[in-house]
Amino acid sequence: MTSRFWYAVAVTITAGAGIIAGEYPRDVSRGANNGDVRGSARAYAQSKVAGQFHFPSSGDKVSIAAWIDLKAAPLKQPAIMVRLNIKKGWHVNATPASLPFLIPTTVKARIDHKDVKLDITYPPGRDSHIKLDGKSVLVYDDHSILQAGMPSSTLAMTQSGASIGLVVTVQSCSNKGICLPPAQLRSTVAAHL
Repeated sequence: MTSRFWYAVAVTITAGAGIIAGEYPRDVSRGANNGDVRGSARAYAQSKVAGQFHFPSSGDKVSIAAWIDLKAAPLKQPAIMVRLNIKKGWHVNATPASLPFLIPTTVKARIDHKDVKLDITYPPGRDSHIKLDGKSVLVYDDHSILQAGMPSSTLAMTQSGASIGLVVTVQSCSNKGICLPPAQLRSTVAAHL
């Protein structure tokens, strides 16, 4: 097989992955010659093959913001608050996941390389109106808040002033039902209370 064949395969795969991930830039979708989509796909793929391409994942569509609320309701105790920032047209699976093969959104924490216990309150999911196996898929939308209360054992560990490392696992799906591979989003919050 010629190098031209492999080049065509690379262009097709790269452009296809970019389109699926929503990374296909609008400004090149018309191409250099007034609608030559093949030319623009080739230019886009070449830019990605040159070292900029990565396999799309849920981390491309979701980010997190985390902070400590010293008097979080309803218990009026310190809690870690995690806000999901999700791109328009996308959502993440709720917890618990609606079906066994869907990846739920979860929060885990570590202090000084040790897992710590959190009392996590996952909000109820919204009905996405997507049905799989006859069951509605429940999801979280942009700006959903996950609240993780810190039990006394975790609070005691924070007295040293160490930071709490968070790992939030998400699987993002488009509102049309296309899901990306899950991602682990990381953040650090100051633990000195």
